[in-house]
Amino acid sequence: PRAGTQTPPPPPRAGTQNSPPPPPKELPLRFLRAGKGDPIEGQRRYEETLKWRAEQGMDTILADAHPHFELIKSHYPHFFHLRGKNNEPVYYETPAKINLKALRSGGVTIDTLLRHYAMVTEFMWQYVEGDDLARNIYVIDLEGIRLRDIVGEVVDFIKRAASFTGAHYPERSSCTMLINVPSWFQIIWKVIKPLIDPATLKKVYILRGKDEIINAMQERIPIEHIPPEYGGTSMPLGQSPEEHMLSNLMKHNNDRANGCLQCEGFTGQPPCQYCTFQPWRSY
Repeated sequence: PRAGTQTPPPPPRAGTQNSPPPPPKELPLRFLRAGKGDPIEGQRRYEETLKWRAEQGMDTILADAHPHFELIKSHYPHFFHLRGKNNEPVYYETPAKINLKALRSGGVTIDTLLRHYAMVTEFMWQYVEGDDLARNIYVIDLEGIRLRDIVGEVVDFIKRAASFTGAHYPERSSCTMLINVPSWFQIIWKVIKPLIDPATLKKVYILRGKDEIINAMQERIPIEHIPPEYGGTSMPLGQSPEEHMLSNLMKHNNDRANGCLQCEGFTGQPPCQYCTFQPWRSY
């Protein structure tokens, strides 16, 4: 779609089952690129991803019940929100505002949270965007983060989530914006910067102050696609078409698991878009 328009994500493909097509025997281009052009390294990473997906049940995760979905969404701010100027999906999150105490009291462990993050990542590349070579814009809001927050369970979650997304969803980042960074963050950044791959480093932007943030965002995202929380004119975070689709999918899955699903599945007129959805890929 033309940049500057607010169009919902494309409707899910209607298939005959919830199973994705088998993974290609040929090495996908994303994995060749992830191996820096080395087909042996690319193949190794590809095979590891297929093994991980099988172990984690990733091919069916978007059809699974998720009883903690609403609780996690309430205490962990993370949102899909429209598109960038090159049609990239845009994703926002605020790690400092994860309320682990409230999540734990509701029965959510770090492993549960990681499973949720895997589901959300899979949702991005199956429902929101089907192009295997597409990339996203990732906005990480560090407002409120304290130096003591650099240790503990939140950081453990972030590290483990970044580890499996980097390993098994390679070549998916267009850019990452770290916004509202505290002044002391530069000290940490100087230490970790040399450890980051130069190609990745070129995609990372560290931004402070409202003007710097909105100017950087507008270079890549139309103002009408930027949420009002950051100076844009779109709907607020959490109210995008992508978020409504995710919420409806999880409600559908939970209602089905609880025996109170109202849809008619494959036999409905029209058939249920979630029951008949077929994932784009299995890798």
